[in-house]
Amino acid sequence: MNAPDKIETHPRVPLTRFHNNTGEFLDMAIKQPLVLTSHGRDRQVIMDSDYFKHLEKAAAGTIIAGMKVEAVSSSDMTEADARAFANARPTANELKNDRWDD
Repeated sequence: MNAPDKIETHPRVPLTRFHNNTGEFLDMAIKQPLVLTSHGRDRQVIMDSDYFKHLEKAAAGTIIAGMKVEAVSSSDMTEADARAFANARPTANELKNDRWDD
């Protein structure tokens, strides 16, 4: 079972509204992260710098360790590994739009 996507729980603010009321939203971002949107899509997250430092500290070393990365020569890859790499490549549409089509 996957954990809920936590970013979905934070307030969303259109970039135009943020630009027109920057001070108000910077004050809000001290209390909780805000997701800035453009045309309904998440673009940036603004947050208190101490919270950001906390996140960086919490993530330091844990992301790579959790991935169990193992370097192997391409000649030693299994067919399944080669297919997985090929399937993970971005499509032409994803490259064109510079965005994953998830």
